[in-house]
Amino acid sequence: MLESFTATLREMAGADLVTLAIPVGDSGELVIEAASGTRAEDARGLVLGAATLAAKVFASGETITSDAVSADPRASGGSAAVVELGPAFLVPLGTRDHVRSVLQVANVPGGPVFTDAVIDMVIGYGNQAALALEVAEHRQDADRMLVLNDRDRIARDLHDLVIQRLFAGALTLQSTLGRLADRPQEGARVQRVVDDLDDTIKVIRSTIYSLGEQERSRSEGLRARLVAAMERAAEALGFAPALRMTGLLDTNVPAGHAEHMLAVAGEALSNAARHAQATAVDVSVEVTDTALRLKVADNGHGLDPAVTRRSGLANLQQRAEELGGSFSLRPNEPNGTVVEWAAPLHAIP
Repeated sequence: MLESFTATLREMAGADLVTLAIPVGDSGELVIEAASGTRAEDARGLVLGAATLAAKVFASGETITSDAVSADPRASGGSAAVVELGPAFLVPLGTRDHVRSVLQVANVPGGPVFTDAVIDMVIGYGNQAALALEVAEHRQDADRMLVLNDRDRIARDLHDLVIQRLFAGALTLQSTLGRLADRPQEGARVQRVVDDLDDTIKVIRSTIYSLGEQERSRSEGLRARLVAAMERAAEALGFAPALRMTGLLDTNVPAGHAEHMLAVAGEALSNAARHAQATAVDVSVEVTDTALRLKVADNGHGLDPAVTRRSGLANLQQRAEELGGSFSLRPNEPNGTVVEWAAPLHAIP
């Protein structure tokens, strides 16, 4: 839906590239969720830090225009650093009090400057689309509340009715064991039933707990955790790694895969900071219907052939093997190291 939205806007504005960035968690950073036009694949999934023009538009709610956005001194990073762009404008979508996303409409260098009429047309169409998305999200929120209410009801019923009845039944059976002292075989069978009921109560209690934990885990998605990991790595590196995220990371990645991937990314970034003395690191995370992939490329010194013991790298290999995936380490061009890690995903219904 968002891809068709950016494609329609690109045709309306006669632009070379249109991108739509949405916020990631509460960090103030955004990710380009959809892109259409020149080198759209290079912009899609790119995380935009607080110094980028898109982040400034998101924070201020004000439109920004530029005659040469890639050379604009106000810009730092973002799609304009990846794709050479000329005339452009960035507009917030939503209301001044609640900016939902940021739209960038740009031409290549030497392309025509966008007129006020085009900017107004894009803002009007974009805000109508944002309103439609907001209505759809409100419906999703209402459906989600129904699901949460059902979970609460199920949890109460399991605790107040099922567990209590199982517990009472187990006590009744246990009280009869004293009457079966002269019949050890029958007593052993009753004891096994009591033990099974005790295990069943533990399983139900665990299920009740997981009903709440599932919702809490969704509140901090994998995208937000990746952004937080990049912020931690920036302290050790002295600069912010470039991050690109594509696919449904918050919904299609199992918790176990996410934990392994985050650990691998952390180890790779730590190696780049401690050993490689890199001045640039690019991190790419992609999820498809069948696989989760991570790529960390730096421009540092590369692998030292004199170092034969690499326990950290063996750990990354083991994390891949545990999930039936793969891990590789190779030289980057013209210098540096590329870490690639992948794990298969089960088919999602």
